[in-house]
Amino acid sequence: MLRRRDNNPSSSSHHAHVYTPAGAGKGVKSEQPVLALQVGSDTDPGIRRKHSPNEDTILVTQGSMPSASPSTLPKPFVLLIVADGMGGQAHGQEASRLAVQSLTRYVSGSLGSQQLKPEAVLSLLTAGVQYANQVVHQHNQEQRDTMGTTMTAALVMDSTAYVAHVGDSRLYLYREPRGLVQITRDHTVVASLVAVGVIESKDIYTHPMRNRIYRSLGEKATVEVDGSAVSLAAGDLLLLCSDGLWEMVRDPQIAAILTTHRPHPSKTAHALVKAALAGGGEDNVSVIVAQVSKG
Repeated sequence: MLRRRDNNPSSSSHHAHVYTPAGAGKGVKSEQPVLALQVGSDTDPGIRRKHSPNEDTILVTQGSMPSASPSTLPKPFVLLIVADGMGGQAHGQEASRLAVQSLTRYVSGSLGSQQLKPEAVLSLLTAGVQYANQVVHQHNQEQRDTMGTTMTAALVMDSTAYVAHVGDSRLYLYREPRGLVQITRDHTVVASLVAVGVIESKDIYTHPMRNRIYRSLGEKATVEVDGSAVSLAAGDLLLLCSDGLWEMVRDPQIAAILTTHRPHPSKTAHALVKAALAGGGEDNVSVIVAQVSKG
């Protein structure tokens, strides 16, 4: 079943936060190559939806996984999440918040209580998204609602970002010399049409079915979750965002903003949100920027 995003006005007050994961200033200590992570985020209801609840939810949290032995330190992790709710007004907001809270509880609780091998971390994250889907779906069954949400999550541990994704919020990686690369695949009708050559990639911004997504949390008891692992290196930038950014700001401009020197990723996140508003601000816009450096 296709889900169409509610295009009625919906928003909340603007806010911005800066997150510094454990050890970011001194380097995140681990048994693997030591990397530091600075994270900034920003969200805005947008221009068109400024008088209604913001249906986006973003979260950055940190924790540590118990060490394998008394001689090694606990292993820190950082969890980054962007969710874009659907269902209109407060329903979309409730869906995205419920999903983010559920995923965070699942991942942080699991990692905080047991020692996992690297190959098991991605499975844990995708299972957490499945759990979040079950929670939202159960709410729909009990309340006879049809709310749903996208979800894009990155769990950063050691020198790897484990990624789980449903919907059309995105995760990008910027790395020289290749530049900006979209890591996630949009679960939308227009993305499918591009994949089979029916339309060109530039048409996704204007196609009549551009708001139709075919995979989201909450619609069914189970959902297919895309999972991947991205090796990180010093100098990398990770960008998680709702479609309120990438529909208003094309990829070349996103890359230009990411690579303009600013004192902290929070400033970059704010600049991206401002660009989305300048581009029309048709939707809620949410951004998380994570900058990887040597510890």
